[in-house]
Amino acid sequence: MSSEFNNEEESPGFMLWRVTNLWQKAIRNALDPFELTHPQFVLLFSCKWLNEQNNCTGITQVQLAQHTQMDVNVTSQVLRTLEKKGYIERRPHPTDSRANVISVTKVGDTVASQAVQAVEAEDRAFFSSLGRDVGQLNRLLRQLAKR
Repeated sequence: MSSEFNNEEESPGFMLWRVTNLWQKAIRNALDPFELTHPQFVLLFSCKWLNEQNNCTGITQVQLAQHTQMDVNVTSQVLRTLEKKGYIERRPHPTDSRANVISVTKVGDTVASQAVQAVEAEDRAFFSSLGRDVGQLNRLLRQLAKR
């Protein structure tokens, strides 16, 4: 098999995949005490954050999916699980009959606030070996995210 790379560490895609797997494992471990998957955490905390930015008027599933860059159907499935857990509520949108307004319940707010502390602590630990270079990593990731 031929490749333009002499070894896997020269491939940015492969290295990103490896690091992503290591980071996801660390985040899974951080979220285990909260009985949240990573997608559940991302949607729950994003819903909380977006609602706070929006003066707690509620957000739609489409807005949430766009913010997280998650597929709308996957977003819907995960939100169903969060609703069953009592972490979010969905109610009909006042002006768009096709949409629901999503808000975080009190228990969901508490779980999101505690889980984000664990996730951010794990991020600090995971990326600590980069020292000041973590800012450069963030700049590069933002650049890639704009694609």
